[in-house]
Amino acid sequence: MLKRLRNEFFRASSKIIDVLSLDSSLAKDIEGANENILIVSPFLKLNRVKQFLSIGAVKNALKRGVKITVITRPASGGYGGVGDPKEHRDAMETLQKNGVEVFEKEKLHFKAVIIDDGIIYLGSINILSIMPIEFYPPDYMIRFESEGLVDEIMENILYSEIS
Repeated sequence: MLKRLRNEFFRASSKIIDVLSLDSSLAKDIEGANENILIVSPFLKLNRVKQFLSIGAVKNALKRGVKITVITRPASGGYGGVGDPKEHRDAMETLQKNGVEVFEKEKLHFKAVIIDDGIIYLGSINILSIMPIEFYPPDYMIRFESEGLVDEIMENILYSEIS
């Protein structure tokens, strides 16, 4: 009985998201954001950052005073850096000019989005540098609604990643 309840709860509180449905799923969650959005995306592509910032829900969240924070790699080449430091730096500056806080962490590889400490997307999609899927194996995120899971991820993974 307990196993069945646990399985039903898991199905009700989680969803697998592919690259094609990511923006619409994120937009719905961002529309409901009240306090903060944390995006962990090791790599940034300028066109993708501009596309993300143009999403109506993102614009509205920033206007409403929702704090959006991005953690990414430093704009440097070499081990622990990025492939195109200039583009990465330009993307970081674009985020900052639009009211998004940006923090740098060397060798970062973790990918996530956390909304209001209750919704979390975890997986292999670099939210702010999505690559065309026809050239690469598909990436996915799993969306969870769970304050407990967010707490666990923040305490055991993110704090160690960003400190």
